[in-house]
Amino acid sequence: MASNQRSTAHYPALDGIRGVAAVSVVLFHLERWLGVPGLAANGNLSVDMFFTLSGFVLAVAYSQRVHSMNLREFLLMRAVRLMPMIVLATIISGAYLLLKAFWQTNDIMYSTLLFAVLTGAMNVPFFNAPSSIGGPQLFPLNGPQFSLFLEVVANAVWWAVRFGPQISIAVATFVVSAACVIVYGIGGDTTETFWLGLAHVGSSFSLGVLIFHLDRAISMERHRVFSVLFWCLTALMLVLFYIPLEAAFSLKLLWKFALAPALVWTGASVNLNPIQTRVSRYLGDLSYPIYALHYPIFCWVNGVLQAVTGTKSPAVEVPLIVLAVIVGSHIALQLFDKPSRQFLAKYIRSRRVQAPSTVSNAEL
Repeated sequence: MASNQRSTAHYPALDGIRGVAAVSVVLFHLERWLGVPGLAANGNLSVDMFFTLSGFVLAVAYSQRVHSMNLREFLLMRAVRLMPMIVLATIISGAYLLLKAFWQTNDIMYSTLLFAVLTGAMNVPFFNAPSSIGGPQLFPLNGPQFSLFLEVVANAVWWAVRFGPQISIAVATFVVSAACVIVYGIGGDTTETFWLGLAHVGSSFSLGVLIFHLDRAISMERHRVFSVLFWCLTALMLVLFYIPLEAAFSLKLLWKFALAPALVWTGASVNLNPIQTRVSRYLGDLSYPIYALHYPIFCWVNGVLQAVTGTKSPAVEVPLIVLAVIVGSHIALQLFDKPSRQFLAKYIRSRRVQAPSTVSNAEL
């Protein structure tokens, strides 16, 4: 790994696009869950950018810690970053299903629900989960959580091979993973497509790592050019996400293998004005809670509305759910996520386990 990059490097532009991408995922899912076509037909492509961002940002953040942090310590730091919101989301969804089972006297088995809560809180897949609690999703209490599990897998593998030739490993990982994606497709969220998820994350995460090394290897004055390219790619991202038609598979591959990595690379060189920086940093901070909590919040808002009104009204639910997700995510971030991470980091330091510098660009 290269060691000439400050571990405290921050990229506000990447925060901004991460926040926009998180909202796009919410709208994509609402389109499916509520049957409202045209909200964000391709918002799910945000996940590809999240994986690429993860590879790039982690390479930046931990480039100087290769010899000072073992695999256990590294995974402990990643758990501090990811697990509080995962546990909170699991509890919220589990409570909803428990109330639903009690209220409706349906076929949910309490032992199965308890198992789903335990596996979800540990970020472990629940294979062959019954449809009564959200199967065949690998994380029936929070379907989008599959990408967080895949990210942890990619993080662990990357750190385990950190002493090897990083560029060669990243290239080999990309070639093999990309070939699998092209041949077998994109997946990873259900029991049937679980193995496709490994190629899904591997192809994008490895590109993020390659961007890190490429960025360090090329020395040139490129900020103005990269700034123009970044804004053009951001506009293209919005068009792709919000065009009211599902993109062809070839276009999805173009986004995954070329456009999303280019957006991350150019975004790392963009300088924003103070107002843009503050807005982007806030969006970046909010992006992870939005992603982790939007399904549990949807369940409660949708369930309560239908219980009260007896009907499903997307015109009412969409804006209400979006507002609830944003407000709920802000509250969770300030009152739960940040305090929890600070407490856990302090506890780990007290146990003499080295903690990394704060990097707010840490991915979803």
